[in-house]
Amino acid sequence: MLKFVAGFVHVLLWLKVAVSPMLIGAFVGALTCVVRDEVSLPIIAICTGLGLIVGIVWAEKTRRTIGLSSFHGRLIGHPEIDGASGMSDRKNSE
Repeated sequence: MLKFVAGFVHVLLWLKVAVSPMLIGAFVGALTCVVRDEVSLPIIAICTGLGLIVGIVWAEKTRRTIGLSSFHGRLIGHPEIDGASGMSDRKNSE
């Protein structure tokens, strides 16, 4: 049961990395349609598909090199995101 939960979490981490560029591609496709004043589903689909391909390549490269858990741990534990460095800068400036 624990292996199943660990595998499920691993799949979710992989999807999190792969879907991020896909959403950016969908946004770029939507912006393209706004600029052209025409809703074109093929343009949105192509941009979304390209984003998905980039996301799959990125997720697999991350999984093979540093690991998905390490990747997300680095993102979450980064001092700039965590806000720890901002607090020390405020204390030093006062």
